[in-house]
Amino acid sequence: MNTDDEARLVRLEELVAHQQAAIEDLSRQLSDSWKADERLRAELARLIDMFEDIEDGATAPPANQKPPHW
Repeated sequence: MNTDDEARLVRLEELVAHQQAAIEDLSRQLSDSWKADERLRAELARLIDMFEDIEDGATAPPANQKPPHW
C-alpha cells in the first residue's frame, strides 16, 4: 500500500471510531430519556389517582341546582 492509501485508511478508521462513540452516546441518552419518561408516567398516574380519590370524596352540589339565595 502506498502512503495515500494508508492515510485514507487511517482517516476512515478515525471516522468510524468517532461515529461509534456518537452512536453509543446517543443510545445512552435515549435510554435515559425512556427511563425518565417511564418515571414521569408513573408519577402522573399516581397524581391522577389522587385527584380522582379527592373528587370522589368531595360533596359538591349537583351541577343544575340553583344557589341557595335564589
